Amino acid sequence: MEVPIPRYFLSERAKVLQERQEVLAGLLTRVAPSKTVTPPRPGMPREEAVRLIQMAERMRQGRLRARFMWEIRRDEERERKVRESGLSEPNRELAATCIQKELEPQLLGPSAAMIRAQLGEELRRMRQADYEAEYREALNNVRDAIYEVEGPSMCEALKEQLRQWFIECHDLLGCFPDYPDEAIGGCSVLFAHRTPEEVRVELDLAEIKTDPKKKEKEKVAKPEKKGQEKKVDEDEGLTLSPSKFLQTINQGFLMYTGCWSDRDEAIHFEQQYEEELIRTEKRKEVEMEMRLQVNELMRQELLHLKLAVDQQETKPPKPHKARKSAKKKGKKGKKEKDLTPDRTIDSLYEELVLQGIIKKPQKVQLADYMGDFCYLGTILRQQEIEPVPSTLDVRQNVALYAVLRLGSQPVHELAPLVKSLLLAGPAGTGKKMLVHAVCTETGANLFDLSPDNLAGKYPGKSGLQMMIHLVLKVHVWEVQVSRLLQPSVIWVGDAEKTFYKKVPKEEKEYDPKRLKKDLPKALSLLRAEDRVLLMGTSSKPYLADIKGLCKTYERILLVPRPDYASRYVTWQRLIEKHGGIVTGSLDLSALAKVSDGYSQGSLAQAVTAVLSERRLLQLPKRPLNAGELLQMLARADPIYPEEEEMLKDWYNKTPLGKRKAKAEEDKLKAAEGFQVVFLEAGGGAGAAMEAPGCPDANLLPRPSNLSELEGPQRATVGVQGHGCAECPVLRRPG
Repeated sequence: MEVPIPRYFLSERAKVLQERQEVLAGLLTRVAPSKTVTPPRPGMPREEAVRLIQMAERMRQGRLRARFMWEIRRDEERERKVRESGLSEPNRELAATCIQKELEPQLLGPSAAMIRAQLGEELRRMRQADYEAEYREALNNVRDAIYEVEGPSMCEALKEQLRQWFIECHDLLGCFPDYPDEAIGGCSVLFAHRTPEEVRVELDLAEIKTDPKKKEKEKVAKPEKKGQEKKVDEDEGLTLSPSKFLQTINQGFLMYTGCWSDRDEAIHFEQQYEEELIRTEKRKEVEMEMRLQVNELMRQELLHLKLAVDQQETKPPKPHKARKSAKKKGKKGKKEKDLTPDRTIDSLYEELVLQGIIKKPQKVQLADYMGDFCYLGTILRQQEIEPVPSTLDVRQNVALYAVLRLGSQPVHELAPLVKSLLLAGPAGTGKKMLVHAVCTETGANLFDLSPDNLAGKYPGKSGLQMMIHLVLKVHVWEVQVSRLLQPSVIWVGDAEKTFYKKVPKEEKEYDPKRLKKDLPKALSLLRAEDRVLLMGTSSKPYLADIKGLCKTYERILLVPRPDYASRYVTWQRLIEKHGGIVTGSLDLSALAKVSDGYSQGSLAQAVTAVLSERRLLQLPKRPLNAGELLQMLARADPIYPEEEEMLKDWYNKTPLGKRKAKAEEDKLKAAEGFQVVFLEAGGGAGAAMEAPGCPDANLLPRPSNLSELEGPQRATVGVQGHGCAECPVLRRPG
């Protein structure tokens, strides 16, 4: 099962994305180098020009004559074959139908059914936009109508209820009550339908909020439950916590069952807005506005009543003072200094584009990262062999960690926070393509902070700080920009260069490690609600300091070379994508087997080189064969086993690799032995314990020193030759 990418990521922001692309295209035209103007050629003599025209005309007439003679010979050959075979005249209509069937997909493009489906979808999108505009307009119109028609009556009804409450309280207590404070909801708390238990709980919570010492006393006095300490010490392992999305799903389900499940939608084909539902929703908003107005009026009226009846003058309440602890907290938090206070976001965006930091991502879909799942994973695990992740496993993880989080704000807020992702694998396995696919699927901006791209830009420490400041300010410092320029992907190509153990001599002048300290700091400045993801790609991560690399990148995905199933699918789709036809003369299975060890990039280069425009014209007469592709593939460098081993060894040193290795080690230890509980009753040290009911079981020696055993006197011993099918004591096969 593969999680699909929702279409609304792009469709709902189509207008914003179109405007951004136009701005980016305009800025990129200024960056592109101006075309060099070639000097004009010297004038040609008239005699030379006439001679060239005559030569070209004679060649054209020669080609036409040759074509005409070839058609004559072809027709004569057909007539001769018909006379020799004794067959009648060939059916021209049948031949034309066959040719049309072959050429229709290539020449005519999409079929009529596909065109109708596309037009229907576009029409639905346009109709949705029109209905959305009508709905937004109806929200304002209905709200204004309710405010004008029902607002005055709501206001008078609330005033009458509050005056009645004033009189009842004065009759019972002998004085007028205090008006509820605005902080707890004003008069709305008087009309809330709640049980006495709910009111008591609310009062207790209010007391705890006003008196924090009481809260601490309750914590101390609270008795610990039985087995609570035991649960804390236990390792939960892979126990999944409840999903944060369940509450949203339940709310949607309750809304559906309470509002929509009983409605008959058979006659509501147009699916326009329901005015009655809007009235119910807007009536609550108008009522809340009326309450706020009534609160102010009745508070003043209550003051006048107290002054007139009870001769009591009430002082206005003092504003709440901020707590000292909050002050101290505010002092500790340092605010990032704005290095460009007088510049607009548009000017910063333009500077980053002109400097080559913001780039236009290549238009590539995540589905273009071709491959297949590893269907033998379960069988390999049964043989105690850990399968290598397939290309579709990598694609699925990129969709979960990057695409869904960047494309949806609710998913980003509710899912576990992931700020950075590293794609590590051999060259040509599609790491850069995945970065561009994430930007394409989510409409994200692409910021290129690769060491090679930063060479010579923003020199010095102050220049580096300015660049980091510009990138972050465009993301998170302004609310309006967060809406326009998020989501964003910060890409660091050749991520190992930023954390080099030892910088090569030829790269020292470019200072590839200049972002080593500032990149983690910049990552910590990103807030939880910012849809910004740091993506790194590396083909040689073992050259970097593993501690700094793993500290910066929270998640690391190992991108392996394609397996047999992925190579088979990749060959097939690449050939079809470039206009080729897979026929019986092309053995894809053998081609996928022989191309083991090559990356997807090498396969794509081979297909592009073979299927040229001239070769595509020759396909009807000379079908494609595997030898042509292998001849081009042999020119590319394969992925050597030594390189794969270095990548696996490096991955085993990462935090996730260490945890995985520890889990496998524990599994092996558990498989090598079993636990036997030695009872205190029975023989002394060195005595033997029999396995009753098992005649063929050898005696299991008891340890001489029971005090050395961990836990409730346990020891791990090997299974000794049990001849029976299953030992009744050990409950394991002999």
